[in-house]
Amino acid sequence: MHGEMIPKAFFVTSGVGLDLDQSSAFDLALQDAGIGECNLVEVSSILPAKAVEMERRNVLLTPGEITFCVLSRADGQSGELIGAGIGYGWLGQETGVKRVQGEFGIICEHHGHYSREYIAGKIQERLDKMAEIRNKKIVTKRSVVESIEVERGKFGSVVVALVFV
Repeated sequence: MHGEMIPKAFFVTSGVGLDLDQSSAFDLALQDAGIGECNLVEVSSILPAKAVEMERRNVLLTPGEITFCVLSRADGQSGELIGAGIGYGWLGQETGVKRVQGEFGIICEHHGHYSREYIAGKIQERLDKMAEIRNKKIVTKRSVVESIEVERGKFGSVVVALVFV
């Protein structure tokens, strides 16, 4: 089993859904993100060393496929601010240098009734802390955040997912 389940690639996607029903709002957000036909299995926080980032449009997902991802999700009601985000970074020995071959990456998520700026800040703090715990520096990092105010009379859902392929 060792090594069989190491993803070779990943992509990051996001989506927003609004509807009169909360579960439909979530389904619409997954559809908007392009992962609504997958059976999502949530995993934790490590990017494999050899994984390469791809664009969502270049990845073919089969309906019903078991799909591993780090998922950030926030749901809300009429008038509420909701946000979700994911950050990830490659680890290395020094900040600002090219990633050393063989170094893995870290992933974190944050969500809730927060603004885009607040979530982005929390993600940066968490990535820095994860690197510090591992006695590493983050060589490159990126984050994707969605935040909306839910329309009057509706439910809302925002999702951001780092999907392994």
